[in-house]
Amino acid sequence: MEVLCVIGDVVGSRHIGDRQEFQRRLQSAMNQVNRRARHLLSPYTLTLGDEFQSLYDGAESLFRDLVNVQEKTFPERIRFSIGVGSLTTPVNRRRAIGMDGPAFHASREGIGIMKNSTALFRVSGAGESGQSWINPALELISHETRNWKQSRFHILYRLLDGMEPKAIARTVRLTPAAVYKNIQSGALHTLVRLCREISRALDASLVQR
Repeated sequence: MEVLCVIGDVVGSRHIGDRQEFQRRLQSAMNQVNRRARHLLSPYTLTLGDEFQSLYDGAESLFRDLVNVQEKTFPERIRFSIGVGSLTTPVNRRRAIGMDGPAFHASREGIGIMKNSTALFRVSGAGESGQSWINPALELISHETRNWKQSRFHILYRLLDGMEPKAIARTVRLTPAAVYKNIQSGALHTLVRLCREISRALDASLVQR
């Protein structure tokens, strides 16, 4: 079975002041994603320390979900490693633990690579085959989001969810003009298109294998 394995790793977690409060926000974010994520095979689950993981059978809502978690845990930053490959164990649909296979190995390898770089998103495993543009694109997204405020992550999340700018303004303490300014300054429509292209490429890699 071909899947997308997501491992999230909190950057600099040892330096978080109020770890209990952070854990509460992280768990709340994962619960929100678990309630509405499309194509989620195994829910977002805390594993070791400040790491968590999940499984998808498709990438339609993947980047929306990752941006949602990042926004809810701001100002902490999270590395997201996406491993593409198979499972050698049955899917655990209650918690993303007790499973193994190339998808998990690829995602774990991606975390190791990112710890020696400034990237916050990476695809490893079968998804890299014939898609050499994906990780450079994800590195660009990482660079563009490095100095964002929380409100810009919220706007990107809502755009990925298909919401119009005027409606977004009602969900955050910004005027419609401020939302449009964020979209323009952050090239958010371009980032949305890029995330959707990467999602389509990941889905194609699942189908081809």
